[in-house]
Amino acid sequence: MKIVMNRGFCDADLSFCARCSAAFFRKPLGTDRPCIVSITDEEDEDTLEFVLLTDGRSLSFTLTDELQEGLALEGWEFLADFDPALMRRGAAKRWKALSKLSAEHG
Repeated sequence: MKIVMNRGFCDADLSFCARCSAAFFRKPLGTDRPCIVSITDEEDEDTLEFVLLTDGRSLSFTLTDELQEGLALEGWEFLADFDPALMRRGAAKRWKALSKLSAEHG
């Protein structure tokens, strides 16, 4: 399974985002967040892949027990090799634009 998360769809500041993502990574299956923009089934059902889009960057990783432990404590920043933006704005505008797209839009 592949899950794509985009911080641009949530206006939460970085400290809230860290707590929210830490809670998510404790039990990533069966929970939803505003930043999750895509979930696709992959051929290998035993792996859980993530792509996190933020600040014009992309973090990609396969969830392992070791990574999950760190992510569950610190959130997605555990893997960041850059200083992410502290504040986010514009999510409501992006969601409104998405609601105007047709169902066939991919």
